[in-house]
Amino acid sequence: MSGKFDVVIAGGGPSGSTAAYILARKGFRVALIDKAEFPRKKLCGGLITHKTVTLLDKIYGCGAATLHEKGLIRFESPEYSINYRDHNIRDAESSIPFRFIDRVDFDYFLLQKAAEAGAHIFTGEEITDCNYRDAEVKTASRRIYKGQYLLGTDGVNSTIRRFLPYDKKKWRSDMAATIEIIFNAEDFPRRITRPELYIGYLRAGYIWVFPAGDKVVTGIGALSRCTVDFKSTFMNFLRSQGVANPEALPMRGFPLPYGNYMKNPCFGRTLLAGDAAGIVEPLFGEGIFYALQSGRYAAESLARGLSENRNPEKFYLERLEKYVYPELKYSNRLRWALFYSQPILKHMSFKIAFKSMPRLLADMVHGVRSYKFMLRKEWD
Repeated sequence: MSGKFDVVIAGGGPSGSTAAYILARKGFRVALIDKAEFPRKKLCGGLITHKTVTLLDKIYGCGAATLHEKGLIRFESPEYSINYRDHNIRDAESSIPFRFIDRVDFDYFLLQKAAEAGAHIFTGEEITDCNYRDAEVKTASRRIYKGQYLLGTDGVNSTIRRFLPYDKKKWRSDMAATIEIIFNAEDFPRRITRPELYIGYLRAGYIWVFPAGDKVVTGIGALSRCTVDFKSTFMNFLRSQGVANPEALPMRGFPLPYGNYMKNPCFGRTLLAGDAAGIVEPLFGEGIFYALQSGRYAAESLARGLSENRNPEKFYLERLEKYVYPELKYSNRLRWALFYSQPILKHMSFKIAFKSMPRLLADMVHGVRSYKFMLRKEWD
């Protein structure tokens, strides 16, 4: 037995590290387990929105200025570009800047915060077995970690989720596939000064070109069941941008939850948060904020449940249903409204949406407004 803990957390990404930090700061005995050694590589566009920065400030006391000081923000600009294939729909400016981080440094920073708060960090430990009813996991090194509760924050390919009785068919049907290629900025055919989105190449997805300091991050993501010729679509796009022989470039792919969030990610003494529960915004695929927020909600619910000897599930679901799930539900509706109109109206459907109200749409992405009827959004 490697240890008994109040909470065992599987996964050291933003959701797991945030949960560990909050619980450890409250005096609970926490184990955080991850198969990787940190810092570790993580594919991600790296966008952090206004609501993300606000949440980081609330939890860690790290606002935009601090993130800049620590070198975590690689690029910042209020400008953005929306395109339908080769039609430029809108070059616009948000009232709040878009910021981009490198996930390698960002995730390591949050993990260090959890360690400094007193969480017990076990990296290089791969979980191979899980008894979700008893909140117990076993690792490849034959160690056993047991908690009063288990929190699965181990990403889209969650090992913990594999042992849970969830709807696997629905999960698979709403998964997206992605490919990402990172360029040195001087090697990309043109200078990238703002985040660019390209719609219309896919029925339910998009292509992105993001600035990231001395890098340019390019990628494609789309709902798997609506996608054909996925890789060739991306290669043809890069050729249209002036990239020669893109097939020869190093590329990596990863799955992404794209509308398959669990309405109840609680299974007795085991909870899920972040990508492991599919808590990702379905229109643009924003995941960092929702990982942080769901990790926070799970941790605070577990702390209350442990302190009051009550089931934390009720507290966790109440906050997800009030603040998070409406955003996922209505952004998903907006996504399908846009994508279903695409075969008929082509670029006009996106032109109507993005050209008539660019500030309002940017405010929804930033969390100032809700995806629900564009009302002002109040977060807790």
